[in-house]
Amino acid sequence: MKSQKRGMFSLSVIALTMLILMITQVTAFAGGKLVIYSPATRATSDMIVEMFNEKHPDIQVDIVSAGTGELATRIRAERARPGGDIMLTGGTETMDSMLDLLLPYKNVNDAAFTDQFKHPEHYYYAFSLPLQVFIVNTSLVSEEEAPKTWAELGDPKWKGKMIWANPSVSGSAYAQLGIMLQMYGWDLVQNVINNASITSSSRISYQNVANGEYAIGMTGESNVFNLMEEGYPVIPIYPEDGTALRFDTVSIIKNGPNTENAKKFMDFMTSKEAMTRVAMEESRRMGRVDVDVKPGLKPTDQIKFMDYDEAAAAANKMEILEKFDDLFAAKGK
Repeated sequence: MKSQKRGMFSLSVIALTMLILMITQVTAFAGGKLVIYSPATRATSDMIVEMFNEKHPDIQVDIVSAGTGELATRIRAERARPGGDIMLTGGTETMDSMLDLLLPYKNVNDAAFTDQFKHPEHYYYAFSLPLQVFIVNTSLVSEEEAPKTWAELGDPKWKGKMIWANPSVSGSAYAQLGIMLQMYGWDLVQNVINNASITSSSRISYQNVANGEYAIGMTGESNVFNLMEEGYPVIPIYPEDGTALRFDTVSIIKNGPNTENAKKFMDFMTSKEAMTRVAMEESRRMGRVDVDVKPGLKPTDQIKFMDYDEAAAAANKMEILEKFDDLFAAKGK
C-alpha cells in the first residue's frame, strides 16, 4: 500500500511539474516577441529595452543595430515578409521616403506632441531632436581656432583633420549633407569631401574625434555631451550660420511579425516617463513638449536655426546620394 501511495505521489509531482511548465510556456507565448531596428547606440537601445521590460516583462525584445540607411534598405528588402516591428530613431528624411512600409498608429500619448513633431497621419512620432553640431577635440584644436560655421568646414586648412560619416549609410550624416546643400550648395560639399576622411559609421566618426584621431567631426549634440561626461576632451560647436530643427522618429513597420506588441512599445516610448529618462540619461532633447531639457545643454532659444526643408531632403534623397557618391568616388582618383 505504501509503495502505491509513493507511486501516486510521484505521478502527482510529475503532473504538477508538467502543468507548471505548460503554464510558463503559454505565458511566454502570450507575451511574445518584439524586434526593434535601431541606429541608436547600443547603450541607448538597451536602456530603452530595460525600461520597456519593466512594464512588459513577458515580451522578449531583440535589437538589430545598424545605420539608418542600412536598416531602411533592409526594411525595403523585407517588404514581402518583414523581420522587424519597430524602427527607432530613423530620421524623417529617410522615413518620409518609405511611408508605404510603415503602419499608421495614433498612440495613447498623441495629444502630448505638437503637429510639428508628429506625422499628420500618424506614421511616426518624434523621438528626439538630434541637433547637428561640430564635435571638436580641444587637445588638437582650441575652441577659438575651431570652425564656427558650416562654410568654414570647407577651408583647406582642415584637410586631413576632419572625419565625416557616409550619408548613404548614416541618417545623421545625410542631415548634415542636407544642411550644407541647402545653405551653400554642392561647392561646399565638394570642399568638405576633399577635407574629410569618409567613414561607414556615424559612431566611428564622433568616437574617433574623442579618441584624438581627428580634430573635427559632425554629429548630434547628445553624442558630444555624453562623451564629455565620460571625460573625453571634446566640446560642441553650434554653427553660427544655423542648424536644423529636425527630429528622429519612432514608428511601426507595416506587417511586422508582432504588431500588437509594437503598438504597446509605441504607447510606452511616447510616454512622459520614458522620454524623461532618455532625456536625462542620454542628453537628448525629446519630442514631447512637456519633457525638460537636461541641465547643461544649451537652451533651445539660444540656438540659431536655419530654414531646413525636410520634405525636399526626403524627396530628392536618391538623387542627392548618387551625386555625393560620384564626388566621393572622384576624390580617390
